[in-house]
Amino acid sequence: MIRFQHAFLAVGAVLGVHVIALATDGYHAISWFDVPMHFFGGYAMALLGLALWGWIMSHIEIRMKTLASSPYARLLLEGIFVVGFAMLVGVAWEWYEFLFDQFATSFVQKFGVAQMGLPDTMDDLLNDTVGAVTAWAFWRSKA
Repeated sequence: MIRFQHAFLAVGAVLGVHVIALATDGYHAISWFDVPMHFFGGYAMALLGLALWGWIMSHIEIRMKTLASSPYARLLLEGIFVVGFAMLVGVAWEWYEFLFDQFATSFVQKFGVAQMGLPDTMDDLLNDTVGAVTAWAFWRSKA
């Protein structure tokens, strides 16, 4: 199972690249740079979700009903939790971008908007989800 230290390292790496991209205007210089950032953001959040799932399962007794006690049902519940957690963070990030554009007007005037419209938001959320599913499937196969 993923440890919190590894998940935080992945999240820190994604945030570090994000800060560098902001400082160097990387998002505007490389038009496609946002796509791998959202993919790896979803991937890192899924690692955090996996660590959280492992902690919950080892510290909290959850009684499953008969149908949910099969290994496949537990796997499905884990996948829903991990991918859902990453998607929730992705939605929160999109809200952050939207609110930032609304209230940080001097920054937006200097560097441009973070939120390019609904198609960009949907693409970002799709990339977050694909990254999360990839991480869950990869690390689940290692367990």
